[in-house]
Amino acid sequence: MVMKRKILIWGFCLTMVVLVFSGCSSKAEPKSYEKTIETARTEIWNAISAGGASSATVAIMDNGNLVYEEGFAMANRETGLPVTKDTQFNICSVSKVFTAAAILQLCEDGKLELDKPVVDYLPEFTMADSRYKDITVRMLLNHTAALPGTYTNNAETTVPDPNYTKNFLAYLTETELKGEPGKVSVYCNDCFTLAQILVEKSSGLSFADYLATNIFNKAGMKNSSCYFKADNPDIARKYNEDGTVAPVEYINSLGSGGISSTAADLCRYGQALFQGKIINEAMFTEYTSPQYGDETVPAGTPLYPYGLGWDSVAVADFERQEVTVIGKNGGSPQYNSQLYLLPEENISVAIVFAGNADVTGVANDIVQSLLDENGLGEVSEIAVAEPIATTIPDAILAYAGIYGDGSAIQKIEFNNEKNAMIYKKFNGQVFETQGTYPYLSDGYFHLPVGYRAGFAENFGQKLFVIYDLNSDAGFVSGQKMASGDGVLDTSQFNGKSWIPTNLSAIDANAMAVQTGVVAELSGYLYHTANGGYTLYGLKDATTTQMVLPYGRDLAEATITESNGQAILTIMDYQLIDTAAVALLQKDEPLVIGSDGLNVCRKLDHDGVFSTVIPEGSRIVIYDPDLQPGYDSMTDTAKETAVTAGSYLVFIGAPGDTFAYNYTV
Repeated sequence: MVMKRKILIWGFCLTMVVLVFSGCSSKAEPKSYEKTIETARTEIWNAISAGGASSATVAIMDNGNLVYEEGFAMANRETGLPVTKDTQFNICSVSKVFTAAAILQLCEDGKLELDKPVVDYLPEFTMADSRYKDITVRMLLNHTAALPGTYTNNAETTVPDPNYTKNFLAYLTETELKGEPGKVSVYCNDCFTLAQILVEKSSGLSFADYLATNIFNKAGMKNSSCYFKADNPDIARKYNEDGTVAPVEYINSLGSGGISSTAADLCRYGQALFQGKIINEAMFTEYTSPQYGDETVPAGTPLYPYGLGWDSVAVADFERQEVTVIGKNGGSPQYNSQLYLLPEENISVAIVFAGNADVTGVANDIVQSLLDENGLGEVSEIAVAEPIATTIPDAILAYAGIYGDGSAIQKIEFNNEKNAMIYKKFNGQVFETQGTYPYLSDGYFHLPVGYRAGFAENFGQKLFVIYDLNSDAGFVSGQKMASGDGVLDTSQFNGKSWIPTNLSAIDANAMAVQTGVVAELSGYLYHTANGGYTLYGLKDATTTQMVLPYGRDLAEATITESNGQAILTIMDYQLIDTAAVALLQKDEPLVIGSDGLNVCRKLDHDGVFSTVIPEGSRIVIYDPDLQPGYDSMTDTAKETAVTAGSYLVFIGAPGDTFAYNYTV
């Protein structure tokens, strides 16, 4: 439902405003917002009506005036609480811009320098890879530190985990880098977790207290906090497709994605930046200038030109209209957010959804409507000859082969008769064709979604690059893999499925993993992550290594033996081979042992399963393909249908006993 709003017309400005309007700007021509607000409402309700999003908040601030603010749908359906101007949403990775600003403030105060090594300030930061000593403060903020990606153990939980950063630092001590620091910008949550720790060490304050004093208060952000405000009932809940409510989400890497706020507060932050209340002009320029590593793309510019904490300091859709838009996107399992700043126009636009939605697409439509409605920006029409189909040069044919990135194993083939590239993706068994794309006279293979693909040999690698259709902006989509040492024994990894033995009762990431090899590529193996397949090299028969400097969210895997059983360790998760999991026996007592490890069992028949779960405990049921089919953390059903070959993981404290009923 839409909240009822009082619509005011401010006579002189002829401007529609919702909730708040503090006056007309004396520094710029009066603007109109009626069509922009109409666009916002239409697009947001479309997203909510589609079923993925539960609710939303949106705001626009122009030259210090909050010209539009609105909440959509219910924040809490059980209590009948609508989204209000005070309703908090998790802003996810938009948190990174606050972390970067905190670092820049500490630089202004002389407590940090951007180009000094992190270890100068944080000697407790160590890694197994000696190159970690070369990581500078700047490299954390522009994603060039070459840290693996995201430490996911208890990264997203149902209650706050105060030990997350301590465990993160301990994990790094045994971890390698995935490349040379300072070279390649690859989105990295770990960078901002480390930056959060650096803020705390340099300021002597907790991260939450530092932001509250030095950023939120200065910007007038009264509804912003690390995590949700304590005992706050006014938070936007995420609802599942069946209408059940998801548990409250806490992101424990506060500096990477753990801040809660409102759309209006995010706009207030933009205004405070414009007014110099947060950082001085020189630091603002540093903050919002291109900062990506010089090997991020082989030629041209990155499609996402990072600033310090920002995804893009020149959003391509608007740059073509000669309008500078600085942007940061955020996403978690429960929320999606977007903040846009238009510094030359002194405008901020923010939108946050609870649930799944194309938040960037909606935000782009709102900004575009604002530009169109007020005659801002212009598109220069350049006559360009339409490219036509032509023969693929022999030099490009040499790029056929298998490519890896952070979430997919790709195969590139060429069809000379059709003058086309055949793009395939590995599905765990074979390479499936995803599309066939023609080669045109502009030197690219044209994709059907506004992009084109090309190849380059740079930095000692053959690279598969996706480019914007109308510019030289692109990103590396894959790195060609040369066959490795085929003598290495892959048997301990090949064709294995693994389930966790130390999953916590509060960890939203119910990690289960498959490992295997690609028959056509010796010397490598893969393990799954978030439904994708990522390639790793082999150091030896039991240890993998990262081989994709352009890959996001990588994690080495090691197999050890404990009590005669193989244990796969990824980050701090310990997993066992499903082939070693015992069948559930009738009337078998299920008790968590003194070691606190999960109890794992397999089901041999289809049926219905129910259990009495001790307080603070949890059960996860994985289907035979290792997808979580039931999780007591999120599912409230008293019983659930199960299939033969499913796996049960009982999680609790030592001595916890699970009473259950299994009917077939």
